[in-house]
Amino acid sequence: IIQPMKKKLCIIFGGKSVEHEISIISANAILNHIDQKKYIVYGVFVGKNGVFYESIAKKYNKKLKFQNKKQNKVTFLYGDTKDIGIIKDNKIMDKRKIDIFFPLIHGTGGEDGSIQGLLETINKPYIGCNVESSSICMNKILTKKILSNESIRTTKFYSYAKDEWKTNKTNIIKKIVSDIKFPCFVKASNLGSSVGVYKVKNKSDLKSKIQNTFKFSNKVLVEEAVINPEEVEVSVLQGNQTIVSKPGRVISSDEFYTYKAKYLDGKSSMEIPYKRSLENRTLSNEIKETSIKIYKILQCTGMARIDFLFGKTSSTKKSKLYLSEVNTIPGFTEISMFPKLLNEEGLELKEIINILIQSSEVEFKKKQKLITNFV
Repeated sequence: IIQPMKKKLCIIFGGKSVEHEISIISANAILNHIDQKKYIVYGVFVGKNGVFYESIAKKYNKKLKFQNKKQNKVTFLYGDTKDIGIIKDNKIMDKRKIDIFFPLIHGTGGEDGSIQGLLETINKPYIGCNVESSSICMNKILTKKILSNESIRTTKFYSYAKDEWKTNKTNIIKKIVSDIKFPCFVKASNLGSSVGVYKVKNKSDLKSKIQNTFKFSNKVLVEEAVINPEEVEVSVLQGNQTIVSKPGRVISSDEFYTYKAKYLDGKSSMEIPYKRSLENRTLSNEIKETSIKIYKILQCTGMARIDFLFGKTSSTKKSKLYLSEVNTIPGFTEISMFPKLLNEEGLELKEIINILIQSSEVEFKKKQKLITNFV
């Protein structure tokens, strides 16, 4: 019997991102759960310096782990029969053909459309959302503007550019105090993972937190807080049909789901499925329908994790569901909500990876049929 050729998959991970370490854990999780009979896996590790290095899978204590070869840099080849080149001592020593790329850089430089743009340039299929969708979802301000325009409920918000803030601080503070009130959140417009996010409880704190946030981003979002919210997350996986998981709840160890609560202190817990949605059919339907609507409006493909907040704000008397954010490259670690919620739907990580790969090939074929030459 002739065995089918194994496809070559390349995981791009690491990155110039505050979630660099989490990305490495996600990449190793994929490496250990992918169907070895179908795929040969290569790695491209992006250092914190932004340099691309070769990374190879090695076995440690029966588990596979990426090992980065800092002496071997990687370049992407365009117009060649091969897709990546391995550079040693300033010479291309080896070239490899890759069938599918899996961008797994969380946050800046990976989730924002930049890696996707590179892969579009070399005309290769890749897993997850395209350049446009990735870029919009990473930008909290654009996401909120687009979705609130489409009648998706978000908390009240304002956004400011750095120059605007410099020339108009007093009026901006006045507007926030009168319209948004306290508590409120100040957020960098385009960072993932709770970095550059501050909960502000009074006027004196507001100015310094906005000032601080401008260190991370040139645009800042100020939004009304949901008071003591229940943080709800949904996984969306797109294969032959789109699977929307039942919601799960994150019970944060901190006042909100900070970087420390998410990754460092190990004290946050999960409620899967989310109890309130089991008891309240209307809420359960609203979460599911809103998730599908958001996924479609933002033109996501392959996967997304959609986060909501359920609770009251200072201007509402009744608890409601509010969109929090959309993650286009969610975590794949042991504790990540994205695979955990899909496990609840009966999907193991191996199968999730298979669906993602097939979905990327379908999207790529659709793109290849488009006419790009018109004379």
